[in-house]
Amino acid sequence: MNFMGGAVEIIACDPSSPDARVMSEALWEEIQQRYGFAAPNPFEPGDFTGPVGGFWVAVDSERKPIGSIAVTPLDPPAAELDVMYVAPEQRRAGVARMLLAALESYSRSAGVGVLRLRAGEPQPEALGFYTAARFVPIPPFGKWVSDDTARCFEKVLT
Repeated sequence: MNFMGGAVEIIACDPSSPDARVMSEALWEEIQQRYGFAAPNPFEPGDFTGPVGGFWVAVDSERKPIGSIAVTPLDPPAAELDVMYVAPEQRRAGVARMLLAALESYSRSAGVGVLRLRAGEPQPEALGFYTAARFVPIPPFGKWVSDDTARCFEKVLT
């Protein structure tokens, strides 16, 4: 499933592809800076495969990856939005909205009824984006239950 918007294209890709890894590394670097820690990147491409899993990259007109988003299954009918990242120089240009639209469209077709996610206070732009996209706060779920920095959200897909 591909989405086009101006000079940006959203492309479904293999989560172990070089583009997916570049985006995962960029996100992880920013997360470590914002939260003030250093650790190995926990990105596991296999988490984003299967009948519900998926990974998308946003590429510019030169086919350079500038953003990413992924989905991984939770207990049906829920799935977790993950690896949401847009390169700093591309922010506020609609790339995140395009990525989210692609993920929501795919998720609906895969039978996902609820998207959940985790963000945190050091990510105020993300918190604002998800609120504007009609995600509502929920208690921490799954692996985030014991994470004091977790701010979790969900959106019921219709």
